[in-house]
Amino acid sequence: MTGESRLAGQGVTLAALIVGVVFLATGLIFLCAAVQIAGYVPVAAALLLIGVVCVTWAAVRLRRARQVSPTVLDQRITDLAAGHDAEVTAAEVMSELDVPEPAARGALARLASGGLARRELREGNEVYVFPGLTESKVIRRCTYCGNEYSVRQPLYKCLNCGGTLELVKK
Repeated sequence: MTGESRLAGQGVTLAALIVGVVFLATGLIFLCAAVQIAGYVPVAAALLLIGVVCVTWAAVRLRRARQVSPTVLDQRITDLAAGHDAEVTAAEVMSELDVPEPAARGALARLASGGLARRELREGNEVYVFPGLTESKVIRRCTYCGNEYSVRQPLYKCLNCGGTLELVKK
């Protein structure tokens, strides 16, 4: 992981993962020994339980750290913007992607500085617009009167004035 995406207490998390694996291995050894000595079953169960708890806790923390890493978070925000008409706010990012505020604001600032997003103020709210995600619409427009028609209609002459129609991106 890069320094920017480092998990607070990453050493503790990795230590818990290693300890959990050791407890799981020891628990399995005791479980195998319980075939000969029945008194080892509670010890094996306790060791396996501690191992599972440690490994699960560490895995959840490492997965969470990956979800807020810069490259993954930038992609998740871009995907969110694609579903919201190419616009998102920091509050939407925090609530829908379940990320902390500093990570959300940092990712949005990174996207804006990289040219993928543009920051706009609307009614006192910061809105990040993703121009690369906006749809461009093609229409037929009359060169004389300016009437517009859908490209789905197979027209070549304006219904109003009879002028020629040209395809225009809107």
